[in-house]
Amino acid sequence: MTKIPQSRHRIRFKDCDPLGHLYNTRFIEYMLEAREDQILEHYQLNLMEYAEQTKKSWVLVKHEIAYLQEAKRNEYVWIRSMIIRCSEKDILVEYQMWNDDQSKLKALLWSRFLHIDLMLKKTTAHPTEIQTLLETNLVQIEKTGFDDRVKSFVQV
Repeated sequence: MTKIPQSRHRIRFKDCDPLGHLYNTRFIEYMLEAREDQILEHYQLNLMEYAEQTKKSWVLVKHEIAYLQEAKRNEYVWIRSMIIRCSEKDILVEYQMWNDDQSKLKALLWSRFLHIDLMLKKTTAHPTEIQTLLETNLVQIEKTGFDDRVKSFVQV
């Protein structure tokens, strides 16, 4: 099992502006949708079943995104995702969107999620097996601030 799952996606016509560039909001949607598929495939965790069975889930509370290069209609991109921080009640996930040959970073996204009890509508600690899964798949990165992380990818 890889700590940094990735998947290939084609930029769809319906998701682009008249110039053929991916809408800014769709960058985020592509990355979130890719992550959901990657969680199921790589961690064997079905988020819908988890929520139904445990009455717990994760709520998105913050995004930080840097758009570094346009993504164009019908272009193939690779989306990587990884857990870069976790605590007993939250996780920080980094997403990277790369061009097809993975030589140019198009966007970097950090998303913070809180683990909540759906019945009480309050944050709650991760169950032991989930915390273990998170910690096992944690990726250590050198740059712990978003802007510094972006700069580490950008060639000046």
